[in-house]
Amino acid sequence: MFDSPFAYCKVCRGYVLVDQTHRECVREHSCESVSECPLRDLFTGIDFGAKKGRAKARSGPHGVDQ
Repeated sequence: MFDSPFAYCKVCRGYVLVDQTHRECVREHSCESVSECPLRDLFTGIDFGAKKGRAKARSGPHGVDQ
């Protein structure tokens, strides 16, 4: 049996799983109005939809602009 890592969140006053993305946790616990998440650096999930660090798509072949 595998136990997911978790941490206590003082914002939602409960335990949250930290093997998910921050966005998933916000959606699950309705924390959209919170400006700073105290557990943000603990989440280990990969957020493929995040804008931060996303590379620009190139229009030409081999990543060369035409």
